[in-house]
Amino acid sequence: MRSTDRLVMLLLVLTCIMLAGMLTASWRVVLYPYLVVIGVIILLGVGTRRSRDSVLMWMGIGVPVGYIALYLWLEVAMQGAGGESSDLVFGLVPTTAIYFFAIWPFGLLVAGLYALFHARIMFDDDAHDPHRRSVAAGDQTAGDDA
Repeated sequence: MRSTDRLVMLLLVLTCIMLAGMLTASWRVVLYPYLVVIGVIILLGVGTRRSRDSVLMWMGIGVPVGYIALYLWLEVAMQGAGGESSDLVFGLVPTTAIYFFAIWPFGLLVAGLYALFHARIMFDDDAHDPHRRSVAAGDQTAGDDA
């Protein structure tokens, strides 16, 4: 079984787990598999380059691990008083501060890094594939042989 097939099967399993969480009204059973789905989609998005470029492989693994760590930190902060704390961090209760100053910027960072790496991947693939380069340039004779 190819790695892409395994990733798609993992998506199916995670989606079934999330559906079970939705039916049982358990937000944790929906949220945590979804964070892993983000990493799986990143790995699918980089395609076959994930086996050749370790940075792309670790991005697909590191993003869900980072998200899970941040959300676990948020869960620890929510124990006890949670959002009702009288302590303030930059004018916000601790749980809101964790979300706005850690989780939300992490999402922006991930999106920016993925866009940067994805642009590099697409540029590298087009530059090394003579079929795509010739068809993109309008030369249809090279594309007919394939």
